[in-house]
Amino acid sequence: MNGKTNPADMGGEPGGPIESEEHELAFWEWRVDAMNQLLRPAGANLSNTHEGRRAIEALGEDYEKLNYYERKLYSLQALLIEKDVFTSAEFDAKLAEVRNRHK
Repeated sequence: MNGKTNPADMGGEPGGPIESEEHELAFWEWRVDAMNQLLRPAGANLSNTHEGRRAIEALGEDYEKLNYYERKLYSLQALLIEKDVFTSAEFDAKLAEVRNRHK
């Protein structure tokens, strides 16, 4: 087995191979997973499976360019903006602040 499997489909179209090999998660991937869990019904109830799937599918062409956790992160961002937790401008300002701190 080469660590790749074929999904049934992706949005009704053939999806191609998926990397299924085990790997160590990066620190930021653990954080994305934690945020995702905290926003679910048992936590803040700001996201559910169906909303997450819709937000990921809305990535369009970017879907293919992003890995699993990047897709999750962008979908969480979109959902939180959609639900008025913060605005796009507030997000961009905070992102710039964090990037400046780590230069």
